[in-house]
Amino acid sequence: MTFRNTVNSSIAAIALLLSIFLSSPTVVFTQNAHVFACNTDDDPSLKKYAFCDSSLDVKTRVDDLISRLTLEEKVGSLVNDASSIDRLGIPGYKWWSEALHGVSNVGPATHFSNLVPGATSFPQVILTAASFNKTLFKAIGKVVSTEARAMYNVGLAGLTYWSPNVNIFRDPRWGRGQETPGEDPVLTSKYAANYIRGLQETDDGDDNRLKVAAACKHYTAYDVDNWEGVDRFHFDARVPLILIMTFTALL
Repeated sequence: MTFRNTVNSSIAAIALLLSIFLSSPTVVFTQNAHVFACNTDDDPSLKKYAFCDSSLDVKTRVDDLISRLTLEEKVGSLVNDASSIDRLGIPGYKWWSEALHGVSNVGPATHFSNLVPGATSFPQVILTAASFNKTLFKAIGKVVSTEARAMYNVGLAGLTYWSPNVNIFRDPRWGRGQETPGEDPVLTSKYAANYIRGLQETDDGDDNRLKVAAACKHYTAYDVDNWEGVDRFHFDARVPLILIMTFTALL
C-alpha cells in the first residue's frame, strides 16, 4: 500500500467515524459535561455549515465537514482522545469503549456513576455462541446498544465500541478465548454478523444511521498473551497459509 493510499484510507476512516457524530445531536465531552455538536441554539453561526444541517444526507454533511478540517485536525481525530475543534462547534471525543457482552468500563470513554451505576452483563461470548442461536446473538446486541445509547445520552459513554472479538480461538492457552465465539469460523461469522446488526441497527430501520458503531477485533492471527517475555506487541505470528485459509476464509 502506498503512502497516498494510506492517507486516503485514513481520511476515509475519519469520514466514516465522523458520520456517527452527525447521526446524533449530542457528543460526549467529559464524564461530567455533556456537550452538543452543532448546537445552533447556543451558537446560531453554526447554521451556515452544511454538516450541521440534519435535513441533508450523511455523505453531504461528512464531505462538507472533511473539507473544513485542517490536516492537523484530521490527524487529531484519529487518536483515541480526539481534541475538540472549537471553531466548528465540535467537542472532544474518546473513541474507545467496550461492549463484548455488555457495556464495560474498560474503555476510557465509559464512566459508571450514581446516575448509571452499571450495565447488564450477559454471559461470556463463548457461552452465548454455544447456543448457535442467531436470534439470541442479535437480541443481546440490541439490548447492549440500547443501554450504550442511554449512557451516551447522559454523557457517560461514547458511540464507538471495539466489539465483537472475532479472533479464532486456535489455542486453549490463550487467556482471552472466552471473549470469542470459539474455534469454528462459520459459527464465529454468524455470531459476529448478528451481534453487529443488534448493536448498529436502529429501531426505525433507518439504514443511514447507526445506533452505535461496532468495530471487530483483533488483527488476523492475534491470540497471544504476555508469556515469558513475549506479548502481543512483540511477537511475529508466522501462520502457515493452510491454517489461515482453514480458520479465516469463512469469516
